[in-house]
Amino acid sequence: MKNNTNSERIAKVIARDTKYSRREVEKLILDGRVKIDETIIYKPNVNVTSANTILLDNKKINFKQQIQLYKYYKPRGFLVTHSDPENRNTIFDNLPKKFENMITVGRLDYDSEGLLLMTNNGDIKRKMELPNNNWKRIYRVRVYGKVSKDIVLKLRKGLKIKTIQYKPIDAKIDNESNSYTWLTMSLTEGKNREIRNIFEYFGMSVTRLIRVAYGPYKLNNLIKGEVAKIKLI
Repeated sequence: MKNNTNSERIAKVIARDTKYSRREVEKLILDGRVKIDETIIYKPNVNVTSANTILLDNKKINFKQQIQLYKYYKPRGFLVTHSDPENRNTIFDNLPKKFENMITVGRLDYDSEGLLLMTNNGDIKRKMELPNNNWKRIYRVRVYGKVSKDIVLKLRKGLKIKTIQYKPIDAKIDNESNSYTWLTMSLTEGKNREIRNIFEYFGMSVTRLIRVAYGPYKLNNLIKGEVAKIKLI
């Protein structure tokens, strides 16, 4: 617990190796769930080094962690969470047990599918989610009904719905029939149910929504429910 050039704040070390944020780790420390060298600590303003043994709920925390990153084709009908009070299916019910402590980068709602990134490193997650990255989230979207060019222009300008301001969205009509329109949509933010809410505003409903890219990471040929280990870009 010495302060030296190789030391780091305890909350940062634990957050890096678990699904918890630094603020959540600080609460765990106050609750007496963290030990350093067999001694329970109750204050988060402590530095540790690789020489220390760190335990959270008696499970060892790695000081230096090997970063793991995966892409996963999330199917429809699964929540992106570790547990649900209503006992609905979560992605971790559908994944092998070795992924149970992974943390997800961003979210996809229950009825959406496609690319979801997972990592074991909390710092990497937070960096990937930073708004100033301006990473594009690209979706293939099927809408019930015909999407007019006027709607596409309004999306490109950005729009305000009730109290929520949505940034410009690049939308391209790929094909259409009498009943459906398929579009490719590119966003630089990911507000909750953004695409669905926008089309509801226009009196239309989204019947399928597939994320195909998140920043530099692509879904490519991954099939539903499949996981692939990838390199950090």
